[in-house]
Parts: sequence; C-alpha cells; structure tokens
Amino acid sequence: MRTLRRTLSAAAAATVLSVSMLPAPAAASGGAASGGLHAVDLGTLTGTCCSIASDINDQGIVVGASQVGTGENPPERAFRWRSGTMTDLGTLGGPSASAQAVNNNGWIVGYSMLADGVTTHAFLWRPGQGMTDLGSLGADSVAVDVNDSGVVVGYYVDDAQLHGFRWANGVLAEITTTSGLPFVPSGINRYGMVSGTAEDQPATWKAGAVRLYGLTGAEGTAVNDGGDVAAVTGAPYYVPFVWRASDMNEPLFTPAGTLSAGTTDINEARHVVGWRQDAAGVRAVFWSPTGTPHLLPGLVPGAQSRAYAVNKYGQAVGQGNLSTTTGEYHAVLWTH
Repeated sequence: MRTLRRTLSAAAAATVLSVSMLPAPAAASGGAASGGLHAVDLGTLTGTCCSIASDINDQGIVVGASQVGTGENPPERAFRWRSGTMTDLGTLGGPSASAQAVNNNGWIVGYSMLADGVTTHAFLWRPGQGMTDLGSLGADSVAVDVNDSGVVVGYYVDDAQLHGFRWANGVLAEITTTSGLPFVPSGINRYGMVSGTAEDQPATWKAGAVRLYGLTGAEGTAVNDGGDVAAVTGAPYYVPFVWRASDMNEPLFTPAGTLSAGTTDINEARHVVGWRQDAAGVRAVFWSPTGTPHLLPGLVPGAQSRAYAVNKYGQAVGQGNLSTTTGEYHAVLWTH
C-alpha cells in the first residue's frame, strides 16, 4: 500500500503538531488539469471548523483530525471516515488526538494527549479493540505510519531532538543510522522499508541497514512497495522529486509560476501527491508517473488546498479552504 500521511517538519514535530491552518489567499491562479479527480468535502465531527484528512487506504477509509468545539484553540479528535460517516476514535485520556495513517486492515495510527493534558503519545487503533498507547522512548511520541503487517513507525522527542522508532508485536525500538545519528521516519512499505530523513538527507531503513541518498538539505517523505522514494529539497524553496528504486533521481515538473513545491505521498503506480505554492497561494498537486503535474480542484474555486496521501486507485486526500477570504478548512477526498 501507499505509505505516507502528512509530511512533518522537524520544527513542527518537536512541539508535537496540531492541525495546520492555511492562510487566506488571493484568488489562486489556473494551471494544469485536475487529472480527472473531483473534490468531496468530508465535513467535520461536530459541524464546526475545521478538519484535515491525513491518509486513505485501498478500501477508501479516510483518517485524519477534526476540531471539536469552538474558541481560539479548540481540541481536535482523531477520526475515521467511511462511506460518508465520520467517527470519533477517542483519545488516550487527554482532550486531543490526531490520526495519521491507516493500513488495509483498518489499523490506524497517530498521536494523542494523555490524561495529564501535556504529554503526547503515539497510538494504535484497531477495529474492535480501540486505542492502544504505544508509549515512548523519551518524551512525546508520534506514530506516522503502519503497514499491512502491523508494523508501526514514528518518532519520539528527546532533549528537543527527534528520534525514530519502530513498533512491532508490542516491542518499541529505536531506529538509528550506523553513525548513531537519528533517523526520522515518514512512512513504511509492505516489505518493512522505512522512508525518512537521516543526516539531513533523504534516507531509507530496513532491517538495521540505512541508505542515504546523497542530497544534503532534503528529506524523504514517502516510499511505495516498489522502493521508490518521494522526496523534497529543503527551505527556502522546496523542490519535489522521486528517487527511483533503479537508483535514478527524477525531478517532478511543476506548473508555471510555481515558487515552491513538495511531495507527501507516492503509490505503486508512482502517482505522487503534494502541494505547490505560487504568488496566489498553495494548491494540492497530483503528479502522473511521468512527472506531469495536475492542480487538484479546491472545495471552492480559487481556495487553497494541500494533498497528503494517495491510495493504489489514485484517490487522494488532504485539506481545502472553504473560501478565498477565510482560513476555515475541511478534510477533502479527491476521487474519480
């Protein structure tokens, strides 16, 4: 299956992220066709602002986070959306939780506040069993992906630095490089290959062996079952590309006027999703296997959006603003 939910920057992760709001833009510019996909508004748990979709599996189950309540900083809850119904997955005792990924068995991972209202731990939610605390090897922890074998990857925070972990059959273990520097995961494929970032480079990890891809100042954002790695160079101007399993670096084309762009996921057909920014704002992008970009339609014309995941059928999910003048946003499903 595909293997990435949202891309998390180290800076955001160190503070254990919350749902990110897209700024209200000017009217977005036109661009490439939508690739035959249309946008579906998945709504929210309580009918108030706001929600975001982080992942979709091959059965069309979508997971993410939805704010529940009103006020300046309302709590958010992890949700599962299936066949038009959005369900609250609960928490580990605290006020907030967020789902980051779902596998084809319906297992969901993410993070939740504990009862102290301060500490955040990675969780695994399973049908009929509910939410399990996966613990941490340091302070806060976040699970970012789970494959169909039930292996979970994520990171924990220790002394303001991110460290990768792998959870399998109840055992939580750190992922490190041979040099001892941290490896921060972004996804895992069905064969146990983990994508991520190590030593400021895109990297993969499998069975203790780390491969660095030789591009300093870049990060790996996703890996498909064929071993192709979606990646992006770093700030201030992000450039998306795919490192093929055949050891070929293939830059992804961007629409005219693009100032910056990034990848968030890749499927087995090498469809890639992510975002691009131009002078008007941010738009979700769907790249074909040949690297051709398609700007995905927003929930309303001209409003901003981002895509975070794509399944084997080319369905994508993310978030879209509800207007061109406000920052309110909803979870989005792009489908045929």
